[in-house]
Amino acid sequence: MKSHLLKTGLVSVCCLAHPFVTTTVVAQSPSDVDIFSPGYEFGATRNVASRHFFRLGVLAGLSLDADFGVSTKFDISHSRPGVAGSGGEHFYDDGFVRVDKTGNAQGYTSFWGYNDASQAVGNTLTMHSAKSFTADTGDTSKGDGVAVGAELVYGGLLTRHNDAFIGWEFGFGYLPVSIEGRHALEGQVTRTVHTFDTGGIVLPAVPYTGGDSGIGPTIHDLATALPDEDNLDASLNGRQILDADMFLFRLGPTLFWNLQPRWALSVSLGGAVGFMAGDLKFKDTLSVFDGSTSLNSGSVSDTDLAFGGYLSGTITYHVEEHGDLYLSLQYMPMSSFTIEGGGRRAELDMMGSLFISAGLNWPF
Repeated sequence: MKSHLLKTGLVSVCCLAHPFVTTTVVAQSPSDVDIFSPGYEFGATRNVASRHFFRLGVLAGLSLDADFGVSTKFDISHSRPGVAGSGGEHFYDDGFVRVDKTGNAQGYTSFWGYNDASQAVGNTLTMHSAKSFTADTGDTSKGDGVAVGAELVYGGLLTRHNDAFIGWEFGFGYLPVSIEGRHALEGQVTRTVHTFDTGGIVLPAVPYTGGDSGIGPTIHDLATALPDEDNLDASLNGRQILDADMFLFRLGPTLFWNLQPRWALSVSLGGAVGFMAGDLKFKDTLSVFDGSTSLNSGSVSDTDLAFGGYLSGTITYHVEEHGDLYLSLQYMPMSSFTIEGGGRRAELDMMGSLFISAGLNWPF
């Protein structure tokens, strides 16, 4: 036993004294450190290799506010009275005179109709078509809504400073926007006036709508133009809808902290650019003092750019080695988006815009 202990001690002494025998401590490579792993601590290494992440989630725009405007004068889009002196197609607010299946043989048509008995005086039938509206004052209205779309974010962690990691992120967001505003205007209307010769027939009781067969009560198909009727009191009630696609781009530096083994927080601040493309749709009902009404509808298409910045805060919960859940709140003040044309205007106010997103985060 003494001999065995002596030999063991001599071997140990020789190993410590021999110049070619060394003890090696293997340190964990920085590239092997997963900063997202549950057991990671910021003090584990001084040189952490860059890490990247990719996020995909649902993006919601909260309380998007739009201002709508209507100019003081505009044409009525549904005005199609046709050309006076022709036997073509004529459409009015209070009736119609069209071409029947006989081609209006001998200058008569059965394809006609009218709405009010006051339009017929003697052998003359009078038709009206509103062609423009002038409001006493312009009108503005407000609308708001929530838009839901998608978000993609790509970023990287570059270096560490004390207990925080410094990195960057690039975000892209898409939101379909639909916001409605309503308006009510008082003003004056100008309308086209045409007359037709009824040829002495007994007019059917109103409201009357004739068929296109060529059989039945017929009237002359030639329209005679009278002077336009101006300054007739009228009201216009309707709505406008901003229906557009919003694309948001942002880029900025990011600070990242581990809060607990599975929780992390990041804050990002930078510049933002927005692009909007879409339509401003409108649908109005014009009511004239004498009871006639006409529709005015259509749309204008436009694009616009907006510039500003963003501040975001994101919290992530680590589920597995390469999988997190995240929740993010973004404040993105930008210049307004404006779509306008044809006397219509919609301005989407972005100065107080807030967005919230949630989804999956993949670190790699």
